[in-house]
Amino acid sequence: ASDRAEEGGDVTALLASTYEQTRNIQAIFEALLRIAQIESGERRARFKPVSLASLLADLHGTFSPVATDGGYRLVMAASDDPGIVSGDEELLIQLFVNLIENCLVHTPRGTTITLSVTRSNDTVTACVADDGPGIAAADRELVTRRFYRCDKSRTTDGSGLGLSLVAAVVSLHEAQLELSDNDPGLAVKVTFRLAPG
Repeated sequence: ASDRAEEGGDVTALLASTYEQTRNIQAIFEALLRIAQIESGERRARFKPVSLASLLADLHGTFSPVATDGGYRLVMAASDDPGIVSGDEELLIQLFVNLIENCLVHTPRGTTITLSVTRSNDTVTACVADDGPGIAAADRELVTRRFYRCDKSRTTDGSGLGLSLVAAVVSLHEAQLELSDNDPGLAVKVTFRLAPG
């Protein structure tokens, strides 16, 4: 840009591109730092009782207009159990926001995205499922690795760190992450131990 400016050329587009690339690099570093902080376990000090049903219902209310405007259908399955877990509410919100945004970015218009909470004895499972194209079984084992991107997602924006952050939050909460075939689509389930009491 400096060389072109000295030659009298227009550098507006070049500077705009450089600015956008710099912002993307900054976002990657911030995501990596966030993952490192989560993996250190420092955030356990913020754990408190959190209702997964209420958390997902709030996210449903927030994302429904965005989904509808984008040509998607976001559904909240009814739950008769609040699914109280011990966790960092801010990180749990970020976890499920990442999963919902992945559906909105990596599935075609017309896709239905379903949020649900189910309880089984002393565990509760929160699920974000879609009826889109899904992820190949071979890729499901790899998508939580940092910077890994499936071939079909390489044409969309992203750093390949979203599911790495999800996995870090799941690990911090000593929960279980499962990616499975939704027939059609993908189901991402996170199973937590119920909070005591």
